Amino acid sequence: MAKLHYIESGKGEPLILLHSGGMSGEEWQPQTPLFARHFRVIVPDHLGHGGSPMVAERLAVADMGRAVLELLDELQLPQAHLVGSSLGGAVALWLTLYHPRRVHKLVLYRVGYRKDRKTFSGTRSMANPDYWRDVGMNKWLSDIHKPQGGADAWEEVIGRVPEALDPATTDHAYELEMLENIFQPTLLVVGDRDPVAPLEQILEMFGAIPNCGLWVMPYTTHVTATGTWRARGFALEVTKFLQRRER
Repeated sequence: MAKLHYIESGKGEPLILLHSGGMSGEEWQPQTPLFARHFRVIVPDHLGHGGSPMVAERLAVADMGRAVLELLDELQLPQAHLVGSSLGGAVALWLTLYHPRRVHKLVLYRVGYRKDRKTFSGTRSMANPDYWRDVGMNKWLSDIHKPQGGADAWEEVIGRVPEALDPATTDHAYELEMLENIFQPTLLVVGDRDPVAPLEQILEMFGAIPNCGLWVMPYTTHVTATGTWRARGFALEVTKFLQRRER
């Protein structure tokens, strides 16, 4: 499998930041310097995003997870903290369930444990280029995804995300009983009005994962402002969780 493009900063326990679908490691730019005060921060681009190549016809969570495993091996890291946003959270959950010894602590941000038609409709709507043009992010997406094939490649990149999360074919589909086997300290972060990762499903996860914390952001959809006015608060809460001593 092709190697992931990544950036690295800071010293300390390794922390892998996994970005959401259609984005790149640039998503974490507001938090990276804050985390780097305490951790060795490693921020990869997922397969088929940013500077990382595609390896298959379709994007799949398992392929993305295996690519992160190869990065851990390349960096000679037997274990790391994982923070995953949306699709990145699906990758972090896959790694935790299938390669648990490689994960120290886990933060799942804006992601549930399965996809159904209702939650998938929100994912699919964000694969429409007009959505990103309307919110003024198309130029930014064009810039970060030029390595995928030029100025218009971003439209193909965002179109890959529904491929990975289609309820009919996705490997992001678990039973709650599987989550009961997660032994890592886990923090769930979600908006109280998120249609893509609905609070009801997150509460099911909270009840199933044995050592689990929950942070619900008020009056918040899938867009949580953690790249703007909530950036410092997000980094502070996650850092406190990762540094928390287990009794």
